[in-house]
Amino acid sequence: MASATGAAGVGYIGFKGNNHAGWTKICNVYGSFCRHIAASIAVSLLPSVALLLLVWFSVFVLSKKISRS
Repeated sequence: MASATGAAGVGYIGFKGNNHAGWTKICNVYGSFCRHIAASIAVSLLPSVALLLLVWFSVFVLSKKISRS
């Protein structure tokens, strides 16, 4: 999941461009690229956030069990 999020981040740089690196937006050149990048960002970030919430919930439950002992 981390690699999908990282790949979406690199695609986002192509989507928005980067003035510091001298990269321009490529949405004007490739029409479907913008739609694919938007979908890949959503598809990769939503499960990443869900995984993070599950890890936090697990830590919370385990800390409650440890404090009761």
